[in-house]
Amino acid sequence: MSSSPHQGALTCVTCQIVFETGESHRVHYKTDWHRYNLKRKIINLLPVDRPTFETRIVSQRAKQDEENAKSSIYCIICRKSYSSQKSFDNHLTSKQHKSLASHSDSIDKDIGIPASKKPIKPIEIKLVEEKEDDDEYEDVDENEEWDGVVSENNPITNNKCLFCSQSSENLLENIKHMSDSHSFFIPDIEYLVDMKGLLVYLGEKICQGFMCLWCNDSGKNFHSIESAQAHMIDKGHTKMVHEGEALLEYSDFYDYSTSYPTDSNEDDYRVVEDVNSQLILPSGARIGKRSLMRYYRQNLNPNHDWAVMKEKKVNKVINHYRHVGWTGTFPAAAARKARDLKIMRQVQSKLYMQIGVKANKFQKHYREQVNF
Repeated sequence: MSSSPHQGALTCVTCQIVFETGESHRVHYKTDWHRYNLKRKIINLLPVDRPTFETRIVSQRAKQDEENAKSSIYCIICRKSYSSQKSFDNHLTSKQHKSLASHSDSIDKDIGIPASKKPIKPIEIKLVEEKEDDDEYEDVDENEEWDGVVSENNPITNNKCLFCSQSSENLLENIKHMSDSHSFFIPDIEYLVDMKGLLVYLGEKICQGFMCLWCNDSGKNFHSIESAQAHMIDKGHTKMVHEGEALLEYSDFYDYSTSYPTDSNEDDYRVVEDVNSQLILPSGARIGKRSLMRYYRQNLNPNHDWAVMKEKKVNKVINHYRHVGWTGTFPAAAARKARDLKIMRQVQSKLYMQIGVKANKFQKHYREQVNF
């Protein structure tokens, strides 16, 4: 990979290659070659090219075939291997085997089979029951449990990495570590308005929800922060999904208004807000009384210094990303996300209105709510 890739090129920092299309870029992240180089990167080893990786795969499969060819007996019910017939016969008389055999729906006569014929990867027993019907649960906002609550073991508030136990001096150093060591890049960072808030939210998903940032709700369930981190590192999921329904989840931390024209009249009918003798328009402008004009002429902005400080931090992260080969977000892609987000918000608002109207019909007669 060249030190200064062409504008718009998609790169993989771990494998040091450049892609021409977004589809090939996404497919690459799912390959065993990329995962293998991620594991090498963790132990400070250089990446290998694809021909070398395929050669090692062939040799590894040959060794595995030799091991599977060894004579041993495999119990189908208990999914265990035994090196001799005597140990297998003793296993058949054990309480564990009899208990599993009694609960089995159908058992073949030949319980023991040669290990060379057994499945290399037995079917895993699901420890978590399948998700039940959604109708049995209340319709609640999943974001409510995160609002205003930050756990003590949140990695971001403790200046720790989201994917390992590495500690850093500050937030910027922590972000640099995650990009250099784990190839974690904040998507669409040019449109990010709350960088720390986003990272803290991701930390809550890992330390409290034990979730993978890439699998989100559709992946495997974990029972500890360590298991979730190990999964993300092993599978190469040290990245944040930011498309589809996830756009709405992270919408509070982004502002795509600069990616599309604002001459649309669709928002002209939004209700203005009256706060402390001021009218706040949908655009954010404030209209006050004429008697307070001399105070408005002072043109003071108490949030100016804080906004400048936040912008400087984001610019530092952007400069670091560009140094390692990041090329930025295409304006067309940002505009498409903005349109999708707008449509999802409209659908969500319509759904909330329908739920409110439906709930309002539950009371079929008027009754004054007075408690004496």
